[in-house]
Amino acid sequence: MVHGQGEQRPMGTIRDFVEALWTRDAALKLQDPRLDDKHRGKRSWIVPDDKDGLFDIQRVTCPALEGGRRTDFFELYYADIFNGTPLFTLWRWLRRLLWINPAHVTDRMRWPWRVFWLLAICAALLTGAVVVSAREIVEFDWIGAFLTKEAQPGLYLLVAGLVLILVPKLTPLTNFLWGTSGWIGGALGFLGLAYVYFSIYAFWYLSGLALEVFLAVRFLLPYFGDAASYLSAHTETVESRQMVRSRGLRLLRSLHDDPAYDRVVIVGHSLGSVLAYDLLHILWGQVGPTNANPPPAFAQEALGEVDEFIRTHPKDKWSDFEVEAYQELQWKAFDALRRQGAKDHPEDQARNGWKISDFISLGSPLTSAQFIVADGPDDMERLREDRVMPTAPPRPYNSKFFSFYEEPSGAFSAHHGSVFSVVRWSNVFDPFHPLLIMLGDPIGGPVSGKELFGAGVLDIAQRISGADPRERVFTHNSYWKNTSHDWDAPAPHILLLRRLVDIARPTPAP
Repeated sequence: MVHGQGEQRPMGTIRDFVEALWTRDAALKLQDPRLDDKHRGKRSWIVPDDKDGLFDIQRVTCPALEGGRRTDFFELYYADIFNGTPLFTLWRWLRRLLWINPAHVTDRMRWPWRVFWLLAICAALLTGAVVVSAREIVEFDWIGAFLTKEAQPGLYLLVAGLVLILVPKLTPLTNFLWGTSGWIGGALGFLGLAYVYFSIYAFWYLSGLALEVFLAVRFLLPYFGDAASYLSAHTETVESRQMVRSRGLRLLRSLHDDPAYDRVVIVGHSLGSVLAYDLLHILWGQVGPTNANPPPAFAQEALGEVDEFIRTHPKDKWSDFEVEAYQELQWKAFDALRRQGAKDHPEDQARNGWKISDFISLGSPLTSAQFIVADGPDDMERLREDRVMPTAPPRPYNSKFFSFYEEPSGAFSAHHGSVFSVVRWSNVFDPFHPLLIMLGDPIGGPVSGKELFGAGVLDIAQRISGADPRERVFTHNSYWKNTSHDWDAPAPHILLLRRLVDIARPTPAP
């Protein structure tokens, strides 16, 4: 699991993820039924593991399923590397988004981009208003205005708001009032201030600016700061980008080289999906069936079937049926490469296999890659054509081959941009409301098609909602949250995630 942007707590994401995919999945049958409790769910253990070099991040290991196969969960943690994003880096990235050519903004992101512009304009106007009103702000008797008889209702509202905020912190009522009382108390406190200072223009200027600052500190820096550090390739971000990729590659190489594992699934959320995408490309060049590690004959045959399917389906957009057929061929190619070096193929003992079968992206900003990663559609096309940004299916190496190529010696090797001839890419997103953009996920979206990452990506639009209408507000962080609050009847997006990861699917024996 590769977590998204924000000030994540070590092991915070993976715990909830394991609960959704393992602990509460009644369909998984254990080899030892005693480790499966109806009320508490399936057992799992946190075990020290230093595959990524961090002692704060440990492995979650699970008991074996029927058939003897065991599943382990790992989290690629990187929030510490991006901690304290320089404001200059964030500003440079935001400025790029603001001044991008409007023609480069995708249709689905046009309205959020306009809202982003509107907020920026409001922040500039409010800052100007505060500067112009500086003398009035300094000279006005803010405390004295509260002590008049006319201001008493506002004072009562303010005191009531403070009581509602503090009572859950200082009394045993915490479990009942925590969260709700804070919002109500804050609203009452603001109404009290507004009652007293209603006619003071400077109060409204300061309130608006304080709201913008709160949003920036609460959301912009923690969330978009990480994105600015990773997506912006500038002098001050090269080191942090190198560090996070090195940590990710160390973890993936450790899993790849460990004979205990025969299949690896990568799930990337939000910015983590961008990082996972990059790591797949880099890892393929290091241990994939390229010219330094050529595929054996039985793997060449499987890659040839992938090529043949691509050649006979030259369309910009595939149907779900065609994507499903393509993914079956990808699985076949994955299994063939996985068997390199297996005991019944002694001629390939010196070669490394390939263990990553699936890449699942959740709420991925790659839907907006043409303006957050590339400089417009032309630059995006150039990156795809140069195989700097791998696609599914891969861009052709030449007029004859897609997934691999023939060397002068007659040997066949996969080219460095063909990772998605083997790895199945499934992308899940929650469509947002075209006007009320906070209803749904305004960050994620489709990534398939000619204009993005190819016809072979399985795009799945999955609505996230629950009995509580608030569950529909900004669902970007809810892809593994059971919004039904009933593990006997999990929410549809939980069932979808389980189906895509498919823990119980047996990897064919060599």
